[in-house]
Amino acid sequence: MKKFIFLLLVFSWNSAFAQDMRVMTFNTTCSLCNKGEFDSFNQRKHWIVDTIKRNNPDLIGMQEVLTHWQLNWFKKELQDFDMIYHRKFYIFRYADPAIFVKRDRFSIQRWGGFWLGPLRGWFSFGWKFGLPRRLQWTRLRDNYTNREFYFSSSHFDNRAKNKNKSAKVFVNAFKNVNAPVILAADTNLKPQMEGYQHITQSYYDSYDLSDEVVFVKNSDTNKDDSCNLEKGKTFPDCRVDHIFLSKKDHWLVKLWGVDQYKYGDKFRFTSDHRAYFADIELK
Repeated sequence: MKKFIFLLLVFSWNSAFAQDMRVMTFNTTCSLCNKGEFDSFNQRKHWIVDTIKRNNPDLIGMQEVLTHWQLNWFKKELQDFDMIYHRKFYIFRYADPAIFVKRDRFSIQRWGGFWLGPLRGWFSFGWKFGLPRRLQWTRLRDNYTNREFYFSSSHFDNRAKNKNKSAKVFVNAFKNVNAPVILAADTNLKPQMEGYQHITQSYYDSYDLSDEVVFVKNSDTNKDDSCNLEKGKTFPDCRVDHIFLSKKDHWLVKLWGVDQYKYGDKFRFTSDHRAYFADIELK
């Protein structure tokens, strides 16, 4: 049975053990999205950085940053991280998703990505016309343990055909790699959905591996405030943001957490998604 722990924090929460790595997935809500429901991006971008610095992740999969100019602003504020996103000949750039890697913890071996659509390697609007979607990945060496693994992030389209097909493409893409795989992504897939079920044939949901779930908060919130309310109102069934871990490898998930901080004069959440994080160890 899971232990739910509510933490009213006024200090940074840090991983307790050197070999742990804290992985975060964070859909930040695009600067043009949900006007009136959230504060302006110029305000929220500082809160996004505060959320990251407070929780001190080693790896971040970030979604819904619209432009590389916005990403570069985050890069200047998060100077301990290297940043990876799609850049084609330094002309065509696509910021969703982006990967942030703690520089002193990991060495980037190589990186790449692909469009989520019927023609692998080609720009795509999906199987059913929607926004272009990508998966980005990097192969990393852990400077503490010398182990290598893949860290990937994505933002699947919300149309049922697109997100279910995206789940299959992800699984197939890493089926034969010779290293462990992590996916930290907004999949738009709740646990009962087809695409989620397909992924979890080959991957653990880190939430399921952890006995301890923490809710980092600065106000009177409850566990159901961990939901993106467009997807549901009851946690954990509402989850569409996930940290998946390849089943062929041995992982230890020591803690799984949700950041529920509110900010500003109106005391609102930073995004329509909460930042999720997990402290994991690759055994």
